[in-house]
Amino acid sequence: MAAPDRRSLVEAIREAVKLAIEATSLRAVARAVDMSPMGLKHFVEGTQPYSATRRKLIAWYAVYQAEAGGFSADSVRAGLVLMMDGIPESGRARAAAVLLDDVRKLHAELGTRPPAWLADLRADPGLGE
Repeated sequence: MAAPDRRSLVEAIREAVKLAIEATSLRAVARAVDMSPMGLKHFVEGTQPYSATRRKLIAWYAVYQAEAGGFSADSVRAGLVLMMDGIPESGRARAAAVLLDDVRKLHAELGTRPPAWLADLRADPGLGE
């Protein structure tokens, strides 16, 4: 089992944005994220996004990763963040643990093999962030 990826979700998104810009253009990616090109440029350069912008970036990232060929621990983490929107920060780690445990239980009940990202995310102590 691989060790959980400790980089922050924002840093994973920042790297994906950089790759998407290289593959297309700043304007195209900004349009896909639904933010201004200058705002996206500032994000790429290292600024921390406001909460509304962060939600847009997380939603874009989840779709971008799925279209790129599947789900990684980072893209599933992004999906979890979206599902926990509205849950107070103090309860997010517990909410993530419940969601991931339910996925594990479903795989056990159905006799299917859980995806590799499941064990990585269940072992990630910073998931509620």
